[in-house]
Amino acid sequence: MQPIIIQLEEKYIDLVDCVSDYGYNGAVEPRCGNNTCQSELDHLLTDWLEGANDLRDMQVYFELKNAEFEQLLAGIFIADEVQYV
Repeated sequence: MQPIIIQLEEKYIDLVDCVSDYGYNGAVEPRCGNNTCQSELDHLLTDWLEGANDLRDMQVYFELKNAEFEQLLAGIFIADEVQYV
């Protein structure tokens, strides 16, 4: 499979750093440390909806609607590499 590379403006660098806290170590162990974890993406979206990790504040700061922010979070989450333009 080809690596997924996305391009974002540099203003999103803090958001990318925040999203990088979610995911898998070695593609199998969830970073949350819970061996019964079913989805790190679910953790990310739940934290956003519940206002954790400053995600809601970032959404407000970037003036993005829910659908736009959700798509941005998911895109960052699945990306293998983020390039800043």
